[in-house]
Amino acid sequence: MYSTLAVRNSKRSGKIIGTHQQIDKIARRLLETERAKNCYFPTEKEILRFEGMGGPDGLKRKSPGKDEPMHFIIPSDDDGKLIGLIDNHVYNLKHALKTRNDVRASFEAAWLAHAITDGLTPAHHFPLLEMQKQLMTEKEFYKIFGVKVKGIMHGRNVKETLHNNWLYWGKGGYMSKHIAFEYGVALEMTALPMKAVTPKITKKDLEKTDVHEIFYDALEKVAKLDMYTRFVEEGWTADLVVETKQVLLPEIIKAVMLTWNSVL
Repeated sequence: MYSTLAVRNSKRSGKIIGTHQQIDKIARRLLETERAKNCYFPTEKEILRFEGMGGPDGLKRKSPGKDEPMHFIIPSDDDGKLIGLIDNHVYNLKHALKTRNDVRASFEAAWLAHAITDGLTPAHHFPLLEMQKQLMTEKEFYKIFGVKVKGIMHGRNVKETLHNNWLYWGKGGYMSKHIAFEYGVALEMTALPMKAVTPKITKKDLEKTDVHEIFYDALEKVAKLDMYTRFVEEGWTADLVVETKQVLLPEIIKAVMLTWNSVL
């Protein structure tokens, strides 16, 4: 979801913000409210240092195709890769907190939150990477003025290249729809006050320490709405906007906060 391509929140602060950053801010403030204040965890400012260009989205721009974390998951056919990545971040975060490695703890907290957020975002429940592979030849990147540009579908000839790129980037294309959905969520997040998407955290919620349970419970609630399929077929509807506000964003924030809480 958007973190490097952000929206100006002029109504309230005038600051440049992204969806990931807003989710992290709300989750961190919830953690502060629900946990003892003498319990060490990276601050909001420290966590946000590793979002945007300091996060996974920034890595994709700085070195496309190199060591990129892939935060896609097919709920009905989970290959376990994303939850494995989440487990790694949780392990590293616990170790960093235990040894008071503040910089590493901030990094792991941010990248963990990013993985959870992407994994619960409906646009990441579509096999976009598989579609990308089908439309590409062995040449993964296309050079424009000598610079590698990611996402150009390099076919075997000019005609195939144009055709494949239209399927991917054209009106109704795979990536175009992906971006349009995430941009819609970003606009909704920006338009709403924080309290409108802040979930209620119960004592029972705080007792959850199983990271897999936290993530998959949230994934089930989001996946059953089938939001992305409906978006592809109908575009942004009033129902999708309501579900984004009442279910999607609160579930993501809750999952991030409870996962952070589980390591304390």
